[in-house]
Amino acid sequence: MNPKLHGRRPLYTAVIFSFLTFFTFARILGGIDATPDTTTDSQGRTMGFNDVFSAEHYAIILRNGDLYHALRHLFKDDLWIQHWSLIVAHIVLLVLLAEAEARTIRRFLYVQPVLFFWGWFGFWVLPLGVYDLLWGHTSDGETFSDLPYVAIMSQGAWFLACGFIFFKLRPRRSVVAESSSSTTV
Repeated sequence: MNPKLHGRRPLYTAVIFSFLTFFTFARILGGIDATPDTTTDSQGRTMGFNDVFSAEHYAIILRNGDLYHALRHLFKDDLWIQHWSLIVAHIVLLVLLAEAEARTIRRFLYVQPVLFFWGWFGFWVLPLGVYDLLWGHTSDGETFSDLPYVAIMSQGAWFLACGFIFFKLRPRRSVVAESSSSTTV
């Protein structure tokens, strides 16, 4: 295996994790669009606009939110250019990780905070949103419809992945070079 590719395996994992986060949130919103408001869970709780979603509601949403509904949601959203730009950015970063030098990758990462501005908010909200989806269950239909939810959450994950990659590719000083420069004084 190419040593550059092998050494960058955690970086690829970060990009893939970011894309899976993006797809999961698109699938959730697509599932909400595909699920009628009158749908109830086993305890009779509905999934209306102001009804709090339970864990069973999320299971229903994910079951209804297939690839078709996820893509349909991404196209119907006003932020469709942001969504598709983010998909392209994932692909570009994967290619750069395979082919480019660290300096070129860092230059690509410099512009991400400007291109994906929802990530600034998503960087802080993403952990809370994941907690709420898995354990908190305080979100309702309004939470998902009133905010650019996919953009916020997926761009927050993208910021985390880009920050991790930037940190891992930063230039490092070698200990040998520092010790030899201090002894020549």
